[in-house]
Amino acid sequence: MATGIRASGGGRRKNLPTKSGKSSITRIAPPDELMGDAAIKLWKTQSKILIDRGTFELEDAPLLVAYCNAFQLMLTAEQVILKHAKMDLESGGITEMSGSGGLKKHPAVAVRNDSVSQIARLGSLLGLDPLSRMRSTGAKEKDDDGNEFDEF
Repeated sequence: MATGIRASGGGRRKNLPTKSGKSSITRIAPPDELMGDAAIKLWKTQSKILIDRGTFELEDAPLLVAYCNAFQLMLTAEQVILKHAKMDLESGGITEMSGSGGLKKHPAVAVRNDSVSQIARLGSLLGLDPLSRMRSTGAKEKDDDGNEFDEF
């Protein structure tokens, strides 16, 4: 018995939003655990965006705290790198002398890189990057009539 050939992905369901409406909270104050002014400012803007979208719930608050603190750490590390770069024009703040006399990566560079990775990962979990935002809200439908392969 022969079976029909299906196109890959032909049986997939379209990504639709799982929840429509508003968040159960309308406003949330910045918690004391935030590390600085930049983290507090980021909390205020991002929480407002997430609440307006209807995707922020109280259980998401720890992720947003970590996101905002990672941003604060990134800014602090960049300030340290900039300060070191002004003192050592040759290295540009990226390297420093090790105990054995060779060059090694400045520790603030590693902190900055880790912070950027955390921001990307946590932002994706919260729906703050374009790809995850598109996944959670569903792709917008095009007005075209399709193409010749739609019937397959």
